[in-house]
Formats: sequence, C-alpha cells, structure tokens
Amino acid sequence: MYFTNKFKKIILTFCILQTMLVYPAFAYTQNTNELDLLRTELSTIQDKNSPQYIKTRQKLQKYILQNKIDYSQNARLEDIQRLINQQKFNCAIWELNSLIEEGYQTSICYELLGDISYKSKQPSKKTAYYYKQSLLNDNENQSVLFKLAKLYLKENKNILGIEYLKDLAIKTTDSNILETIEKIVQNNITPTSKYEANNLYEILGIVYLKTGKTQDSLNAINKAIIINPDDIFLKYQLGSLYDKLNCTNDAISVYDSILKENTNDSQIRLSKAKLLLQDGNFLSANKEYLSILKDYPNSAQAKYGIYEIYKNKLTPDKIIAKINFKENKNYNPTKEDILAFANFLEKMNDTDGANTFRNYIRNIEKQNMLSQKQQEQKQSKNASYNTDKQKKEQTTTKENQLIAKKQQELKKQQELKKQQELKQQELKKQQELKKQQEIKKQQELKKQQELKQKEAKQKEYEQKAIAQERQKAIKKDPKKYQEYKKTIDKYLAQNPKDSTVYCAIANTYRQMGEPTSSIKYYKEALKQDPTNSDIYYNLGLVYLELNSLETAKANLTKAINLNNENTKALTLLSFVNQKIVTKILNNAYSKYENKNYLDALKILDDGIKYYPKNAQIYYYRALVYDAMDRNGASIIDLQKAIDIDPSYYMAYYQLGKAYEKIGDERSALVAWERFLSIEPDEKELIQEIQKKVVTLGEKYY
Repeated sequence: MYFTNKFKKIILTFCILQTMLVYPAFAYTQNTNELDLLRTELSTIQDKNSPQYIKTRQKLQKYILQNKIDYSQNARLEDIQRLINQQKFNCAIWELNSLIEEGYQTSICYELLGDISYKSKQPSKKTAYYYKQSLLNDNENQSVLFKLAKLYLKENKNILGIEYLKDLAIKTTDSNILETIEKIVQNNITPTSKYEANNLYEILGIVYLKTGKTQDSLNAINKAIIINPDDIFLKYQLGSLYDKLNCTNDAISVYDSILKENTNDSQIRLSKAKLLLQDGNFLSANKEYLSILKDYPNSAQAKYGIYEIYKNKLTPDKIIAKINFKENKNYNPTKEDILAFANFLEKMNDTDGANTFRNYIRNIEKQNMLSQKQQEQKQSKNASYNTDKQKKEQTTTKENQLIAKKQQELKKQQELKKQQELKQQELKKQQELKKQQEIKKQQELKKQQELKQKEAKQKEYEQKAIAQERQKAIKKDPKKYQEYKKTIDKYLAQNPKDSTVYCAIANTYRQMGEPTSSIKYYKEALKQDPTNSDIYYNLGLVYLELNSLETAKANLTKAINLNNENTKALTLLSFVNQKIVTKILNNAYSKYENKNYLDALKILDDGIKYYPKNAQIYYYRALVYDAMDRNGASIIDLQKAIDIDPSYYMAYYQLGKAYEKIGDERSALVAWERFLSIEPDEKELIQEIQKKVVTLGEKYY
C-alpha cells in the first residue's frame, strides 16, 4: 500500500506546520559555523571521559562565553531545527542527546532524533524507537502519533499504523487532523483482514462523532459491528451514539443485547439505568441499580442513581433503606448511617443533597432535645411539690433530730478523716489504672481502624484491578474469554470446594489474563491446604507476572521452605532474584549517570546486604567508587566480584584500569592478561588491551 503524491503533500504540510509551532526560527549569528564545527567534533568522540573530549568541551564553553552566545536550553532546541534543515545531523544528534541527559523537553528531543533518523534513511526500526521514546515521555504528543502511523503504513504494517491512527483520532480535537485521518482511512488504506476493516470503521466512527457527523458515525460503528458482532465495546459506542441522538429505545435495546451475554457488566447496566431514569421509567431504573448492587455492593454510581430516583419523594432514612446495602428488609438506618451517606453525597459533588441529609439529622436532634427538656421541667415541678409537703410534715421532728445528728456527725467526722486518706490513695490508684486502660483501649481502637482502612483500600484496589484486567481480557479475545468463564462457573458450582478446585479456578483466571482474581483463589486454596508448596509457587509466578518482585520472592521462599526439592520454585526464585538485582543495578546506574554517587552507593550497599554473593553489585559499586576517585575501595570490590565469578571478564578489565590509575602497572598487566584469556566478545576492548599488554609486557618481561 502506497501513499499518493497528493496525500504526501498533505502529510508534509501538516508536519511543517507542527514544526513551526514547536520550534521558532533560530537567530543566525556570525559565530554559527565555528559553533557547529566544535559540536560536530564532539559528536565524533565516543568516550566522554577522554582528554580529547574534555578539552574540546572546554573549548566550546570558552567560545560561548567569549562571544556571549545564548546557549540556554531553549536556544539550543531552536538551533537544532536549523541544524536539521542544513543536514548537519551529527551536530544535531549530539546536542539532542545532551538535552536528553539534562532532562529538558525529552519528548521533543526524541521526536527530532526520529526525524533525523527518517531523513537520513536509517532503518525504520531505529526511527520508530525514537518516536516511541518520545511517546513514553509525553503520550499526548499528537505529532509523533501521526509520524508513527505514517511510518508503519508506508511499510505495509497496517495493524500498527491503524492502532496509532486510532490513538491519534481519540486524543485529537483538531479539525484539520481529523479531516486528514478521514482521508487516509478512506483513500489510502486497503484492509487485508476483518480486524483491520473493523478498526478502520471504528476510527471513522470516532472522527465523524468529533466533527459533528453523528449519523455518519452511527453508520460507521454499525459496519464495524457487522464485521465483528462480538465486540461489546463497539456495541457500547453504538448505544452511546443512540443516546446522543435521543433514540432511547434503540440505545436500551443495544445495552440489553450486551447484557444478555455479559449479565455482570455493571458499566453497561449503569448506562441503561441512566437512560431509563431520563425517560421517567423509575421502577425499571431502580431495578437495574439494585441488580448492580447485588453484584457490586460498593458501586457508588448505583447508590447515587437510587438516591436520584427518590430524593424528592422520600425522607433520607427511607432512601437509605431503599438502597438496602445491608441486605436487610427491616433495616432502619442509624444517625451514623445517614451522616455517612451525607459524606458519600459530598464525595459525589452533591453538596445540596449532603446538606439535606445533615439537616434531617439536626431537626431530629432538636425535636429530641425539646421533648427531653419538657419532661425534665415536669419532673422538676413534681419534685418541688413533694419537697414542700415533706418540709411541713418534718418541721417538728427535725429540731429533735438535729441534736442527735450533730453528735453522730462529730463521731463520723473523726472516722471520715481517717478514711479520707485511705480513699484518696485508692482513688489515685484507680485513676492511674483507668488512664492506662483508656490509653491501651485507644491504641487498640486505632490499630483496628488502621487495619480496617488498609483492608478496605486493598479490597478497593483489588476490585479496580480485577475490573481493568477483565476489560483487557474481554477486549483481547471476547470469545475465548466466554469459554474460560464457563469453565470457572463450572468450578464455582462445585460444593464443597477443596484446594484442588480453588487452584483450578485460579489457574483459569491466570489463563484469562486476570492475575488479581487468580491470586484471590490461590489464597483460598491455601486456607484449605496451607502446607502446599506448589500453591506458593503459583502465587510467586503470578506476582512475578505483575512485576511485584518482592512479593513473588516471599512466596517462592515459602514454597522452598515447605519443600526444598521444589525445583520449579528454586529455578523461578533464582530468576526473580536476578530481576531484583537488575532493578537495583538500574536504579544505581541511573543515579551514577546523573553523578548522584552517594545515592548510588546507598542503593548498592542495601543490595549487597540482601545479595552478598552477587558479583554484579560489587562490580557496579566499584564503578561508583572509581567515579569518586576512591581507587582503593574500587579495587577491593572488583577483586570481590572476581572471587565470586572468576569468569567475569569486565571486572578484570576495570581492575586493570584501577591499577593503572594508581600507577601499579604490573598488577594492571596481570589483570589484563586474565581479561584476554577469558576471550571476551568486545572487539574494541580486546584491541585496546592487546596494545597495553604488548607495551607493558616488553617493559616487565
């Protein structure tokens, strides 16, 4: 498939406009040629630590200062466009790599490297690599998406080209770009499979919808569905379009067709419920929302949907009872439940609804306080009346009793003085004990709350992860997903379930591409059989697939502790350890490249604590020590790396360098001879060391 001349002009015009927007014209100066010569010379020197490179770099910096050249990052980026236009590619590449190392406009820099690769007719794989690096730094870079699509389509890699066109169509709002995409799809791509045809119609549907051609979008999506009738995401788009065209019945019909095969799809059921609510069909909408809550009790949208149905019809407590999230028909919401729902409405940005629920509680509390106050006043009046009556009756007897009481009180006072001291001491003890109990109780309560919050967050994370994984699995192969689901339903129907059944369910979820669900059922299997080494192995395998390396390691270690002959676990643990080591080395090397040597050392020191017999970590730490001019420490670590792995030829190479640096040529010669004896693959290094060995050999042998 080839682009027509007319289409090439359209693409070229688009790219030039994009370039003009991103890169303003560079102001030429009389110093440009000299500046270019110096930078070109730097681009030819591979070793940045070599004296030649350092000397040339210093010369460049001196030249910039003397001629007062604007060498800011922004000015350099502008100048790169001039270098590209003048085909001074090596100079431009050097400058772009410098900006990338400085972390400046990395997406644009990689894009320009891709442009240079394309213009200099480098292999398309290299060009695509630079463009993809650009997207890694800015996945919204529409210019790069367009260039990647153009690159792959030119090479007849339709699938990749179509994917990038679709991504661009989804992200852009520029009418000119949308119009260009439409022309490409209609005139320049001939689909070679149903998959390609289906995606092309989907792209047209997106473009037409964004350009206001709703009916054309509807037709395009319908054609895509005819090609792939099992694509539920296309059907969902079709339902959304019918909704926008106010064709409510058609939209509901489409959603029903999806739910027929996917009864637990809460998103589709929510869309259907919202349409029913808009259409005034409150009972059916309520039924859909309750169905969602049955499968997903924490669905915020379903709860809010039921609230919207009844918010102007029922009191807050009855609305919450309708939602019935506690699955109890006789459920009467408490004050805490109503306040919690008010907070929920606040999170849903419904401030008025939240205030209504809170005011409802306040009104109830006011009524209760008023009723209590009236009762207290009545009791006070009765008590006052009884007191007056008793006073009249007791007036005569009180005088006689006063004398007797005074005598008794004198005796009591003496006894009380003795007892008060004892009581005060006892009271202090009780208060201290109470304080300690209260502190302990609060600490325990805090721990329980933190544990509950952690469990809730974990559960929420698992639910989100399961939903995302399920969508990906369905999208990848809907038909195969349904076959797996039938297998799982078959296992779930078995009662009772032993560890074998739970493992079978977990294995099937793993095959479906739902690792989070797989982990859940492996853990259920462990409850039935907690000493099963193979279950821990399978858990380690799934966590490895999720790139949770430390968790994978912990489970594999348990598997080996339970059965030290579990060769699968032993092999996989070795692989996981190497991945962890690689991660440690990558992190350390990133710090090393940015000259954050202390941070790099800390990472490597921690790595050695856990992997004291890994030669690579010692080797990399030696490189850091070398950069810090700590030659003695570097030599010790390189010797340690060689002790662990005598075939580690790069350690011998660096050891020779380290000895050379401190002037110990004889030791350097021994290290380099050992390096050559291992027969490494690096030809350039071999040539370099052979020359050194010959020179030193003549001197010492």
